[in-house]
Amino acid sequence: MVDHEVRLEQMLKDDEKRKRQMVIPLIGVMLLFFLYFWKTDILLLLPMIIVGQVPLLYHAWHRKKLLLSFNENTRYQQLVRSEFASKFAQPLLLLMLIASVELEWITLLTFIIAAFIGILSLLILSVRFDRKLKEIDPLHVTGVELGHVQLQRKKRKSEA
Repeated sequence: MVDHEVRLEQMLKDDEKRKRQMVIPLIGVMLLFFLYFWKTDILLLLPMIIVGQVPLLYHAWHRKKLLLSFNENTRYQQLVRSEFASKFAQPLLLLMLIASVELEWITLLTFIIAAFIGILSLLILSVRFDRKLKEIDPLHVTGVELGHVQLQRKKRKSEA
């Protein structure tokens, strides 16, 4: 098992690396969508939303790989994989909701309510996964801890 501080540093370093890797391709793809819209007057909103999810999946996949390297406990690894599966299901559920609106199976209000409930439940699920992982492995770095450290480092950079 890897020490908590070492894990935290590895996760911070990995997050920073993934953010840099994701930003330029995402901006490029979105720019292509907007250029296409500008030339054809056809807005490709659905593909833009789906393409916007790809960097999040990429980040989640690398987070999963990193977490799996920290602990070899079978239960811990199952929970990490389950957390990734829930994040992988998010764009699929979003796609199904958008398709339902486009096919007029549900109204826009129903879509908004379902999206709100979905986002809320996925956030709660993420926190529960972190809690269970922390129970199994007390050295696990939760999303809240990671966020606090990132915020503190940003404050220090802005003050310097």
